[in-house]
Amino acid sequence: MRSAAEKELGTSRLEDLADGIFGFAMTLLVLGIDVPQNIPKNQADQALLQHLIGLVPQFLIYALAFFTLGSLWYSHQLHFRHIKKVDARLIWSNILGFMFIALLPFTTNLAGDFGDHQMGILPFEVNLLLLGLVFYSEWSYISSHPHLLHEELDPLTLARGKEKNAITVVLALACIALSFFIPSWSAIPLAASPFIKMRGRYRFK
Repeated sequence: MRSAAEKELGTSRLEDLADGIFGFAMTLLVLGIDVPQNIPKNQADQALLQHLIGLVPQFLIYALAFFTLGSLWYSHQLHFRHIKKVDARLIWSNILGFMFIALLPFTTNLAGDFGDHQMGILPFEVNLLLLGLVFYSEWSYISSHPHLLHEELDPLTLARGKEKNAITVVLALACIALSFFIPSWSAIPLAASPFIKMRGRYRFK
């Protein structure tokens, strides 16, 4: 039977897979925005304007999903800046996260089309909550397994990392709570995620 050390791998393949999945999911998001069909040429300008105005909710949810994915990709990069090697648990944790990332274009499209109903927006917010929990658990795991890191992290860096990875969880929970009262606007707290994560106090060393 192979020892635990023999099952540990380098990070390059996992990082390449992550970049591909993040990039593909971010590209697929735009496909959820409807292109107008069967518009008479003699009424094109007015009809297109009305159609574009009607697409505002889809554009908003697209932007929220895109920048949230971007901030999660950035968090993933920060994680792997410290990680020297990965074990089976960390690999499968990443694969679980990739599954939720790949699901996001679907839940985003659902929210774009039915965002004024709770059951339209809730899957999107739960999707992001699950992603946030995966990222938080990954950071907690590598924090308690220093042999996977290039060097052991000091307590302040570990605490900042936990704060940073808790942001998506907290914001998603806030969105889910709001969806019971104002589903059309319940995803708005997510807009704060990239800005909070860019604040200096959340930076890693």
